[in-house]
Amino acid sequence: MTDLDEFKEDIKQRWEDSAGGYDEGIVSELNGEKRTAWKRLILNNAPRKEGMKILDVGTGPGFFPVILGEEGHFVTGIDLTENMLKFAEKNAEENGVEAEFIRMDCTKTDFQDDTFDLIICRNLTWILTEPEKTYAEWKRILKKGGRILIFDANWNNYLFDEDLRKRREENLEKVREKYGYASHDHLDQEEMEEEGKKLPMSKNNRPSWDLDMFIKLGFKHVVADTDISDKIPFSEKELMEYEGVSPQFMVGAEK
Repeated sequence: MTDLDEFKEDIKQRWEDSAGGYDEGIVSELNGEKRTAWKRLILNNAPRKEGMKILDVGTGPGFFPVILGEEGHFVTGIDLTENMLKFAEKNAEENGVEAEFIRMDCTKTDFQDDTFDLIICRNLTWILTEPEKTYAEWKRILKKGGRILIFDANWNNYLFDEDLRKRREENLEKVREKYGYASHDHLDQEEMEEEGKKLPMSKNNRPSWDLDMFIKLGFKHVVADTDISDKIPFSEKELMEYEGVSPQFMVGAEK
């Protein structure tokens, strides 16, 4: 096993271990305002087509397959973690949605060329170990005229910017004062930061990097929204944590 393989396995294991807690958050989103808001944001930026074939990369507990499947689209969710896929199957069944869930590495998929009308992912690309190779793979399996939509944030930029680190700590202290805890207080912070420093995307200024990569790969109609907080009803706690440090963005392109 190579060093890269070992690193990817370590990342996979961390998500395996956190699947239960992540599922609780997804179930809360399915039962709240975010369900409709995310659906509106995605479909407003997707191809105008009924019965789309959609790939949700890093599907986790299956939030996107549920909300898009109930609109008549066929969604395939892929993930490396078995535990996440078990929760995804559970959530699809409980919501009466048919979807396909497959354990698969998104950097080298088993799909044929020109398979999907839409490829989406949320909070995944920041942990890619081979981002350029992965984006090229996604283009391969996207149909001509199909679109890709990525939702993410610069979660680890503070590791390389002292001003951002200071701002982040100030945000987290305010959150702890008001709520008693911050989102990742239960995790080993030193271990998380060491992992973050090894991730290629941590140093990139995004979504500028994504836009440049899409253009390099030959995509067209490349667009970005640097802060989607006016479109998704994030909680006050969520907004406090990433204010001025890591706002969540959307970047998209057409093949």
